[in-house]
Parts: sequence; structure tokens; C-alpha cells
Amino acid sequence: MDPRRLSTPGHSCDPDSVNPASLRVLIIDDFQAMRGMLRQMLLSLGFSQMTLAANASEALNELRRQRFDLVLCDYNLGEGLDGQQLLDQGRAEGTIDLATTFVMVTAENSSEMVMGALESTPDAYLSKPLTKDLLRARLLRAMRRRAPFAEVARVMRKNPESALGVLDRQLSEAGEGQLDLLRAKADLARTLQQWNTVEEAARAALDDRPLAWAYTRLGEVAEARGEDAQAETLWRRAMKLTPQFMEAHDRLIALRERQGHREEALALLHQACERSAKSLARQRHLGELALAEGRLDLAAPAWLRVLTLSQQMGEAHAADYHEAMRAHLARGDSRQARRLLTLLAKECKRDPEHPWWLLAARLRMQGGSEEMRTRLLDDLERRLAEERPPSAAGTALREALSALGERDWAARVKASTDA
Repeated sequence: MDPRRLSTPGHSCDPDSVNPASLRVLIIDDFQAMRGMLRQMLLSLGFSQMTLAANASEALNELRRQRFDLVLCDYNLGEGLDGQQLLDQGRAEGTIDLATTFVMVTAENSSEMVMGALESTPDAYLSKPLTKDLLRARLLRAMRRRAPFAEVARVMRKNPESALGVLDRQLSEAGEGQLDLLRAKADLARTLQQWNTVEEAARAALDDRPLAWAYTRLGEVAEARGEDAQAETLWRRAMKLTPQFMEAHDRLIALRERQGHREEALALLHQACERSAKSLARQRHLGELALAEGRLDLAAPAWLRVLTLSQQMGEAHAADYHEAMRAHLARGDSRQARRLLTLLAKECKRDPEHPWWLLAARLRMQGGSEEMRTRLLDDLERRLAEERPPSAAGTALREALSALGERDWAARVKASTDA
């Protein structure tokens, strides 16, 4: 077999079926030498259509500009998003879909990285240093697994329901890879809220072996049918089977919180964040719930983690700085609260809600001074005359004003927010 022939998405799994020169490849690494080395290795394997990116920002721009069949991405990418966060964002935007083979390349082996990689589930994970033979073997294996999904992805972009029919045909023809196809079918049916189809696919997968994702999907089916106790049992089974499958944790947390078991939900959420610390949404949820429950020992560090992650991901919001400041102020750490207020004043100026959150924070932190309070209320009056405050920022303003005994002002903010 020609060593430069590889199995590729959208074609037969016969390794000799397609020339890799027909594939578009994106190489992402913050070191120029490593980008060059990967490019040379891929050239020797027959790839020719290669685009290089030095960081996540460049990579996202390239992903938005064209579709790639294969992405080789380093985990550590310097400032900005890391490889895991890039993969998550690409999937969220649809620029990395079922047809894309995503391979993570790194020398990193920290528990945080490993958990993140497990949660984001790249198609393959390669440890440095690399050899050409190892790269070829892993690419061949990963692309064989991804091969059936190119047609599914093409149809899904136009008509998701029709993609279920493609998956059924793929399942009827598949000699291997049945579990991957069943998972894709269950995930797509869940998006379409076709719960009977979700159940069918998940149970078919469980006929082969116990799988955390299948138990989790069955839990969602049970919840959709109003069977909360069964949903809880299934999610706990998934967590016991595969503790790093974080989606089961998230589902159980949401259920227990909805049922009013907030202390248990908080404990589960804290454990989930300890297990896999790189989810911005999960850390934000921990900060919110811990603050609401008065668990300042959990809230304060959670909000600091939110700020770190949001800055890294380019998703910093003024509300996060306000909540971090509020948590530290409630904890009695006025020094850290002042530092966070200063950061809030400087950061997030592109956030259109920034002035409202800054005003709420200053009322909480500085409103005790009569002179400062007067200045802040004058500022509030000017802003209310010009526009309505956003809902969440309006709530924060009302709470700060009520704490200062300014109930008339709190009522004015509520009237403006509700108008």
C-alpha cells in the first residue's frame, strides 16, 4: 500500500481509496518550528492543501472562512483559547462538525488537560515527540472512524431530519463503527426532540456494552416524559460508569436544582468543577449558585476562575466582575473587592452593559459615603433619562440601592427596567 494513501471522510474506508492531497488540513501550533515539522510530515504522507495558524484566533478565522477535513491542534496555544476551548467553540459555531477529524497534539499531561480532552472528545490525542509513522497510524485510525459522517454532515447542514435517514442507511451498511453512528443518531434526535428515536439508538448501543453517553441520553428521554426518578437513576449510573463524562453531572445538577435540592446541586456542581475545571459555563453556574446559597467559600474562588477563563476565551463580561466583587465583599475581603472594582472599571468597555454593572458595583462598594452616593445617584438619574437598564443589571442596581436604604430609587430602576 502506498504510505501516502489514507482513508478519508466522505469516502470508503478502504485506505487506498482517496489521495490525501484532496483533503484540506489546518495545522495549529504557537511554535513556528512545530508547525513546520507537522507540515513536512504531512507532505511526506501525501497531504498538500495545508493552512497554518499560530493561535486560536487565527485558527477560528480560518475555520470560519473554509471547511477543513482534518485539524491538527496543539493543546497549549499561548495567550487566548487553548486547544480544548478552540474545539468547543468550533463545534458550537458549526465550523467543526461531524465531517471534521480533530486531532489534539501536545506534550501536556496535567490532570486538568487530560480531563478537558476527555470532556471535549477529540478524535485522537497525540503526545509529543511525534514520529511520521505514529502520526500516520493515528490519522488513519481517526479518519476511518470519522469517514461515514461526511455525508451526514452535508445533509444536516440543509435538513437535519433527513440526516437521520442517512444515519439509518449508514447503520445498515456499517461493518464497524456502529456505536459512533448510534451516538450521532441519538444526539441528532435529541436536538430534534424525537425522544423515541433517542431511546431506540441509546438502547441499541447498550445492547453492545454499558456506555455513559447512552445512559445519559436515556435519562434525558425519561426527563422529557416527566419521569424524574428514572432520569436521576440513569444519570447516576452514567456517572458511576464513567466519572469523567461530565454531561451526566450537568444533567443531574440541573434536575436537583429544579427540584429544589439546591444544597445537593451545589455539592454536585462543586465536585464537577473540581473534576473538570475548564468549563466557563459550569464555573459561572457554581459562582451563581454558591453566592445565592451563601457559600462564599465556594463563590469567591469560583468567580475568580470565571474571570480567568473568560479573559482567556475573550468572553469577559462586566457582570462577572460585579459578581466576583460582590462575593469578595460579602466575604469581608474588601481589599480584593476594591481590586475587582478597579478591574471592572478598566475591563469590558466593549460590553454595552458595562456602565450599568460598574454603577451597581460602585453603589455596593462606595455608596456608604454621602458625597459619593450623591454623585452615583446623579449618574444613575442621567442614565435612566437616556435608556433602560438591562434586566440583570437592573436587578443588581435595585439590590444595591435597597441595601443603601434608597428604596425610592430602587423602585424607579424597577419601573424603568419593566417599562
